[in-house]
Amino acid sequence: MDQPLVTVFIPLYNCEEYISEALESVINQTYSNIEVVIVDDGSTDNSVNIVNSYTDPRIRLIKNEINRGIPYTRNLGLEKSQGKYMAIMDSDDIAYLTRIEKQVNYMENNSNIDGIGTYYEIFGGRFKKVMRPKNITSEEIKAGLLFLNRIANPTSFLRLETINKYELRYNPEYFVAQDYDMWIQLSKVGELSILPEVLLKYRTGHTNVTKKSKSSKIIQRKKINDSIHRDILDFYNFDLTEVELRVFNEFFNDNYQSEISDSTLDHLPRLLTKMVEQNRHNKLFKEELFSEIIRDTVLVVLNRRKINLSRKLRVYNEVCKVKSVRSITRDLSYMVPKHIYNFLLL
Repeated sequence: MDQPLVTVFIPLYNCEEYISEALESVINQTYSNIEVVIVDDGSTDNSVNIVNSYTDPRIRLIKNEINRGIPYTRNLGLEKSQGKYMAIMDSDDIAYLTRIEKQVNYMENNSNIDGIGTYYEIFGGRFKKVMRPKNITSEEIKAGLLFLNRIANPTSFLRLETINKYELRYNPEYFVAQDYDMWIQLSKVGELSILPEVLLKYRTGHTNVTKKSKSSKIIQRKKINDSIHRDILDFYNFDLTEVELRVFNEFFNDNYQSEISDSTLDHLPRLLTKMVEQNRHNKLFKEELFSEIIRDTVLVVLNRRKINLSRKLRVYNEVCKVKSVRSITRDLSYMVPKHIYNFLLL
């Protein structure tokens, strides 16, 4: 079998400080049968000159004459890709040198899988941390996508035959969370997985477009996330009232600095009970798995939100109780120091 050609796609915008390190990590991969498609979205710094200084023939630079935004840029990357697979990476991140080789091998050996992510290391801020998502099978990821994004976009590896067959594209109206929406659209027609190895270093601690969008466009960001949630809930035929949908969207909101009302916390256990019952009736996901996904996701959100500790513990216990899932001592023992840690960082 011929080695499959892999397109490594890197969207670029004003990243002169980091693009060389990112690019070096790609062109020095142990898997060499790649093309590197860099789409510059109207950079005004020295980023383009840095890319042009490389003579590697596998690099293709495409320039938007003006800043068109990340959805347009990602869709252009899909359009220009010539590979069997697309590996996505941000211009400020660093790929482990075996990343492409291991992702190619995984996809070649699992022809039923259409998109994967990996574990990854967060660096660049005050602390380093390795992120190892608990839910890595297709059913786990699909169930989890109902609530939050489950795959880190810079670790993405996509089977382009599936993407093109179903004409999947990033929503041009979504200036944020377009990757979350793409995973959901792909989950409707294909299978997903996470390769349980750390294969990327994800940079934080510097100013970027995502951070700016969180601070300046919070209302619009929430509307986009609400729209994504409504789409996937409708796809699986979860029948929620407008009040229940408001509770769902307020709690499972990725802006963790926002407040959660007492009313939402009061209604949450009843809402999730209803979803468990509808899941059972519609035979969507395995019952035990769905309950565990809910418990784990609620725990993650509670740990990240500004909520009184006693309130967190009460809500978590109520969710576990109504789900017929026993509160796990380990989870509760983690929640308390996590709450104290977050409080000290404020």
